[in-house]
Amino acid sequence: MAAPALETRRVPVRRQGVVELAGRWWPVALMAIWLVIVVFPGLLAPQDPLAINTSNLLAPPSAEHLFGTDHAGRDLWARCVWGVRYSLGISVLIVVGAAAIGTVIGGVAGLFRGPIDTLLMRSTDVFLAFPYLILAIAIASSVGPGLTTVVVALTAVWWPGYARMVRGQVLALKELPFVEGARAAGTSTLMILFRHLLPHLVPQLSARLSMDVGYAVLAMTGLSFLGLGAQPPTPELGTIIAEAHSHLLVAWWYTTLPGVFVLAMVLSSMTVSDWLEARNKSQFS
Repeated sequence: MAAPALETRRVPVRRQGVVELAGRWWPVALMAIWLVIVVFPGLLAPQDPLAINTSNLLAPPSAEHLFGTDHAGRDLWARCVWGVRYSLGISVLIVVGAAAIGTVIGGVAGLFRGPIDTLLMRSTDVFLAFPYLILAIAIASSVGPGLTTVVVALTAVWWPGYARMVRGQVLALKELPFVEGARAAGTSTLMILFRHLLPHLVPQLSARLSMDVGYAVLAMTGLSFLGLGAQPPTPELGTIIAEAHSHLLVAWWYTTLPGVFVLAMVLSSMTVSDWLEARNKSQFS
């Protein structure tokens, strides 16, 4: 007697919908939007951010001037959009530079240990002994105002945190078998750091990089507000707010709307950082 044929049943394959994908990856779209603003500000603000119009001073927001105009009749929307290139673009440069310096110093300290570790970490502690913003103001004041000064000052105060973090991670990873195997094979210390250890540090570094971009935006706009960063008429958000504070009672949009841009960049930075951290936890859990 022939065996009965087994009944086959098709199991429907669940496909991710557009809404689900958008909900999962919207922080990537958020980063892409800011990237477009930094690289191509003219797409959103074709007006000249430096063009002065003395016949239209402190005009309120309108169809012609979306964010109104400033005390020199310049289009405030254009100045804010172009200001993102300075405030956000340079902040990313500062954080990436600080992370690169801190990664090398912390990695070398963790791998070599001994006198080299002591020398590097005590040097790092000197920078960590001061509040980072106070130290940045001191450095910027001694060098002189300007965008280059801001980059140097903030990079100088930001790298110690990365050095400490990377050193701790390297100390935890250096005794693992794959590192011992690379060392037994004659691989140089720096090659072990960059080829074998750095890929394991990328998840933690990426989340912290994203978070620190927001802090760097606040620090940079703060230094510019104090007159130590970008100088007028450069359309940097801190400089715009510094120019606007004396007109607060007669032109609310002049200070408020540039501040909205700063708030949006900081919130975006924190959101992307939380998203990256959640993805890292889900991958290693």
